Amino acid sequence: MRKSLLAAAVMGVSFTASPAMAEETATAAAEPTSPHTVTFNIGLTSNYIFRGTTQTGRRPAIQGGVDYSHASGFYAGTWGSNISWLSDSQVDPDGDGVTESAYSKSSMEWDIYGGYRSQIGDTDFSYDVGVLQYIYPGDRTTGSGLYNADTTELYAGLAYKWLSGKFSYAPTKSAFGFEGRGATYVDLTATIPVFDTGINALIHVGRQEFGNGPEEFDYTDWKLGGYKSWDNGITVGAYYTDTNIDSAAFTYGTVESGKEAITAYIQKTF
Repeated sequence: MRKSLLAAAVMGVSFTASPAMAEETATAAAEPTSPHTVTFNIGLTSNYIFRGTTQTGRRPAIQGGVDYSHASGFYAGTWGSNISWLSDSQVDPDGDGVTESAYSKSSMEWDIYGGYRSQIGDTDFSYDVGVLQYIYPGDRTTGSGLYNADTTELYAGLAYKWLSGKFSYAPTKSAFGFEGRGATYVDLTATIPVFDTGINALIHVGRQEFGNGPEEFDYTDWKLGGYKSWDNGITVGAYYTDTNIDSAAFTYGTVESGKEAITAYIQKTF
């Protein structure tokens, strides 16, 4: 369609539509738009950062997912990434000074989620509620002291123009391998358009708490960055992250996961 219109404009062609063409155009215009939308995404990042902590030992990650949405506001999707933090974690299950990986053959994070989002009346406010399941395939070392990393989170978010906030709650007995039923994560994010450049500045702060788990595990993370998206579905961005994390609690192998980092990424949505 775009090529036809462009060719007509360039060639200066003018014509009068025949009755048959007019009827065909009217029929096409009357066809209802599908309420179903499916999109795919794939990306490459120099360092997979999740809530301020590296999941790949400061190494690159390939990520991708599929999203379905309905015009009513309901949506569902799945997403995955390579990780290393579970296999990087070293434990001494027998107390004999011999360490081994907390998880063996664990190199993937697989997320499944679904929910409902909608605008509030005719305002610029919108909300989003749903559930997200984090799955970490692999074998956990017996007696490692590390709880099952698989985590279920319920979440609710509220957004106004370029400002959004979200509350996530994990009813499971542990969250991401850390003991503490009722872990929560609260975050506030501002995505600010930079004039008419197509670039968006990103400011984020979040607070992770592990419920009734050890308080020394609780921490705050923050992020500063920006990104630009094009009509062809490509997004390129970079950001700086840091935390006030207890390095002893979040050191995987030789990597202190919560230390400051600069990350760059590219993603394609289609």
